[in-house]
Amino acid sequence: MRNEVIFDSRGIPDTMVVFTPDELGLPAEIRGKAVKEYAISKYPNTLIGGVPYSMPYQQPAVNINHDEAIRLCEAKGPGWHLLTNDEWAALAHQSRKNGTLPRGNTDCGKSHSHPEETGTTYKDGSSNSKTLTGSGPVTWNHTHTAEGVADMCGNIWEHVGGIRFMDGQAQVIPGNGAAAGADQSRDSKEWQAIHTADGDPVYYNVEDGEISLQPVAPDGKDYDGVEFKYLKAEAIDVPEKLIELGLYPAPGYEGTDYFWLDTDGERIVLRGGYWGHGARAGVFAFNGTDSRANVNWSVGFRSALIRYSGDSGDLDNLDGKDGKQTDEPREETAALSGSVQLPTLVRLILARQLTVLYEAAGGKDPEGFKRITNTATDKELQQAAALSLSLSQVNTAVELYRNVSQQLKIANTLTLTIGKEAADHE
Repeated sequence: MRNEVIFDSRGIPDTMVVFTPDELGLPAEIRGKAVKEYAISKYPNTLIGGVPYSMPYQQPAVNINHDEAIRLCEAKGPGWHLLTNDEWAALAHQSRKNGTLPRGNTDCGKSHSHPEETGTTYKDGSSNSKTLTGSGPVTWNHTHTAEGVADMCGNIWEHVGGIRFMDGQAQVIPGNGAAAGADQSRDSKEWQAIHTADGDPVYYNVEDGEISLQPVAPDGKDYDGVEFKYLKAEAIDVPEKLIELGLYPAPGYEGTDYFWLDTDGERIVLRGGYWGHGARAGVFAFNGTDSRANVNWSVGFRSALIRYSGDSGDLDNLDGKDGKQTDEPREETAALSGSVQLPTLVRLILARQLTVLYEAAGGKDPEGFKRITNTATDKELQQAAALSLSLSQVNTAVELYRNVSQQLKIANTLTLTIGKEAADHE
């Protein structure tokens, strides 16, 4: 796992957390193409010029329906997609295995269980309940370190792709195919039911305040929610796939995350909970009550990127088809120590964000700091931006940011790459 800043064709950066397939237990091959890496947005996405980006200290985009979230992510270019439920669940299981289940904004700007843990709230309508992306402590990251994926617990619900419920039946795009351009429309032929070892489909029945698994369609239609750990499966042998996808609790799971479901018609899936959910929010929190057309100010999304591997082990051109490279030149990833010319817009964004962090850390001369950022070289700004990813979430940031004259020359303390990925914004 490493953090990487990827610039798109507009010259605007995405902050990503990059994993090998083995690190997440995700497929190493999708649709006949070998996967080298999965890059997950570190933060819920914000919108800049109608394009989603993963950036710290931004207002997460909300009021976007499911299909639009898919379209916006895929429009970023080849390999880009709406974070899938497979990928979300893999991160959740990694957190649980490592004992680092993240906390987050679950009580209007703070953690309900650790009220001393707060994020930076902002005005949204008449509410100050939401927090800026990545503005909480490291315990709000899925690894409890600065390198982890942020804000998966609370703050806003997030759309995930590759999964839906149809009249209570769990259906998925198999093999994480939703990460590789699969048709996720309502009438797609790619949706497949999850089956038991005996070949029975899996249905969820909501009745009398309980949610139970069964091999036949429920008699009635209803909606309700229960603690995830209280899902029942007395009439069925639970397929391991359900546990893998975070649709049924693993043995020994004792969290308080909630599971909501409506068994009437098609329902898309949201994960994580929102700012007012308290103990019901978490990485295993599940909401299967919305239609794909629904929009809400508590619902956002995050993008992800697949990088494919050729036989040589090098990255394929992301425009290649069927695992073959095209003749078009590829934009290579550049190391942090390399030279990447920053467009004016990116310089302004980085300078502004560094100044915000400096002031938040108690800096006494913001105007002086601003002058330094405006005259810094591109390389110094890149190094400072990389360092800020770590420092914005650790207590030592206060002391380090006071030393402004040295800040822009400190080598990054975090394995982070500044790179470029081609993106199609026609």
